[in-house]
Amino acid sequence: MGEMSPAAAPPLEDENLLSEILLCLPPLPSSLPRASAVCKRWRLLVSDPGFVRRFRRRHRRSPPLLGCFVLDRGGVSFTPTMDSPDRVPARRFSLQLDEGNRFCLLGCRNGLVLISNNSRKQVLVWDPVTGDQHHISFPPWFDTYPIHGAVLRAAGEVDHFQVVLVQVIWDEEHLRVLACVYSSETGGWGNLILIPIPSSVYCAGMSAVLVGNSFYWRLAGCFCAILEFNLERQSLSVIQVPVGEESSFTVMQAEGGGLGLLSVSGFTAQLWKRKVDCDGLSLWGMGRTIELDKLLSLNPEKKRVPPRIHGLAEYNNVVFLTRGDESVIMLQLESLQFKKFHGIGKGFYHHQFESVYSAGTSIGGGQDGAELLHNIFSNTHECAYHSLKKKREESQIHSYNIIYMPSLPDTTIQAYPLLLHNT
Repeated sequence: MGEMSPAAAPPLEDENLLSEILLCLPPLPSSLPRASAVCKRWRLLVSDPGFVRRFRRRHRRSPPLLGCFVLDRGGVSFTPTMDSPDRVPARRFSLQLDEGNRFCLLGCRNGLVLISNNSRKQVLVWDPVTGDQHHISFPPWFDTYPIHGAVLRAAGEVDHFQVVLVQVIWDEEHLRVLACVYSSETGGWGNLILIPIPSSVYCAGMSAVLVGNSFYWRLAGCFCAILEFNLERQSLSVIQVPVGEESSFTVMQAEGGGLGLLSVSGFTAQLWKRKVDCDGLSLWGMGRTIELDKLLSLNPEKKRVPPRIHGLAEYNNVVFLTRGDESVIMLQLESLQFKKFHGIGKGFYHHQFESVYSAGTSIGGGQDGAELLHNIFSNTHECAYHSLKKKREESQIHSYNIIYMPSLPDTTIQAYPLLLHNT
């Protein structure tokens, strides 16, 4: 008789398979702290820097909306928008800046924040999760006029990033738009790209929006348009929009893909999509209409201030609306679910921070993991206890004690039933 092959290890005993399973956890701040509380082996795995990098890379296309940044006198302030237990403390992502310098918050993307220091002619690329900072001098063609820009990580990369700067300037009585791209991989700026603009316009202060391979900024002034910078072709162009100055609008990815637009006029939001007709001409077509006063249940007896767009979270398709007071409305454009916040910050624009953050791991650290775990177990213990108590009462089994295991995350509870010990 031949020797019997050794029995295969259970799935959760296989280190490689366990790693792949844990990488599939949802990219929420509480996911890895939950997993780390199961046992020492899981804790060592999910706190490994290599695993954390893989986890961030796996979910970089579907990050949660953690909150938003605004620029105030003391620096960059963070306001969390998620509910417990995934709510990240505001102090975790706040940044103090040197007094006396003129800063401008340009935008956030792929877990990075882009800030211009006009006094020193530099941009700062900051990773709030790791704390890494990169100070980069302006390209030689750029002056201290208002600078606009965007940041993104290179495809499939966690360490390398690109910065795109644009600027509207007067050059020998002509109005021009300049653009230049920085690569952290090469450590330098690329070639200067410029185009003339026929009328006096300027870039609005909202963050650039990435759709496909292009960044888009809103242009305002003598006419309403959007400025496109194509990353692949390294080219600039100006695109007319189907709305006027009276409308608040932002570029977005259209429903079904492609270039889209969201405009708000009065209490009506209109979705648009740019299409190509049979003659090859690009035209804007109207999509859904959203009656904001009905959706948001605005009080008709009070003086109603029409909402205006103050930011867009690209990956989560969430628009930030303000109405002249200190409240901000977050509206998810697909489900039309909304949430209202007060005291979110008084910045002129809100820059949404969508990123994969794992509190209490080697890249985050601090007391955030313990704080999230406290919230997790406080909420989950109460819900689980009452649920099991109800089931016990319904089944009329009185000879069992409920033993709850707060160290097990939800995903593990689904795989391993809670233990009921007979008394």
